[in-house]
Amino acid sequence: MDVLVGAAWQAKGLMDLGAAAVLAIGARRGVGEIPEGIETINLDRPRLPMMRAIRDADAALNDLPQDIRDRVDDFDPGHTARAVRTIFSSGAPVAGRPTYGARPAAWQALEDKTVIDALWDAVGVPRADSVVVPLDRDALDAASRQLDQGDGVVWAGDNHSGFHGGARFTRWIKTSHQADAAVQHLHGHCRTARVMPLLEGIPCSIHGAVFPDHVIALRPCEMLVFRRPDGRFLYAAAATVWDPPDEDRAQMRQMAKTVGTHLRDTVGYRGVFTIDGVLTADGFRPTELNPRFGAAIGVLTRGIPKLPLHLLNLAIVEGEDLDWQAKAIEQRILEHADTNRDIRVGAMIDVRVEGEIREKLMVEDDAVRPSLEGETPDASLVAGPNGGGTYVHINLKQPRTAWIGASAAPIAVRLLRYVEQAHGIPVGPLQAAPERRRMG
Repeated sequence: MDVLVGAAWQAKGLMDLGAAAVLAIGARRGVGEIPEGIETINLDRPRLPMMRAIRDADAALNDLPQDIRDRVDDFDPGHTARAVRTIFSSGAPVAGRPTYGARPAAWQALEDKTVIDALWDAVGVPRADSVVVPLDRDALDAASRQLDQGDGVVWAGDNHSGFHGGARFTRWIKTSHQADAAVQHLHGHCRTARVMPLLEGIPCSIHGAVFPDHVIALRPCEMLVFRRPDGRFLYAAAATVWDPPDEDRAQMRQMAKTVGTHLRDTVGYRGVFTIDGVLTADGFRPTELNPRFGAAIGVLTRGIPKLPLHLLNLAIVEGEDLDWQAKAIEQRILEHADTNRDIRVGAMIDVRVEGEIREKLMVEDDAVRPSLEGETPDASLVAGPNGGGTYVHINLKQPRTAWIGASAAPIAVRLLRYVEQAHGIPVGPLQAAPERRRMG
């Protein structure tokens, strides 16, 4: 994996399920503790910004040096092991061992934000107007003038250089200066970009999963995506305290089922997928498809006993012939996610701060502060160096009743401001998206 800590904890999960032995390999160590008793290899790759680090890790696993391959052979002399890679990976073999649950190229191609509008049109999903143009300033400006509805436009680059996420190649454009910076940022990585109006409303996603005989749909999940003054976005994980109107929830779940059925019928899709978008005053408008296990699904399912959904997803993708009981899984997750709410704030800050921070926090109406002895903390903070930057993770596992129903974005902003003020991690100014409810 890209981070050894994550690989080691996944290895522990496999061991807990009965695996005889697991070897964890990571490109970099990452932040957090490594569980005891797990055999690990740290490739100690160089520090890089997030997307470059992910790609570097994937490439490193595709072509391990001989001394590492020898260690893998010592661990698995009979070549019977299978590799479990990250949700973003190419799915290539690792040291000659095939990847379990690897996604075909036709599935991976659907993650490109410049091609996915054709799928929405094919299944009749309402979407915002958009146009894909070459990465040329005159073409981008002309498309922006055509589509701007008064709040600016969003440019999203293609996948010419490979997968990208976390809004790294997505920019909000309102000024000429922002447009200049966006073109410079995208140049060399992308050849084209999709232009669409900025959509006002709650950024959110709907998850589905394609089983052999059924397509399940889960509940909407708020994405914590913030706007910066320079036009960049900060993706900061997800939360499930927010409740959309029942009508929108039903429509989003039906959209997931419709899209999942289309994916199965057209490209033989299997497993989990995510539709990201914005809940506007006119309803949910999709912006991208993630044909893989989405990060937010861990927030939806955290704490469900005996349901290792990531591993189950790999088995679905692999085509294992099992009694899946898809409808029962769907109902179990829906009941759990509606009853057990969660806020998980996770952000990569491009400035690297040395040392690891661990702290328990109280979240008050007008402030965030360290918890005192005897208090039950609202949140736990872990932050530290990761690749070329600093990773900040804040976990609110049992949000207060007063927070249920509303957007978690204002709480997340307060927490990130505390991290900046108390620990000097330069998060910068953030603007949460305004909620837009249907009229009438």
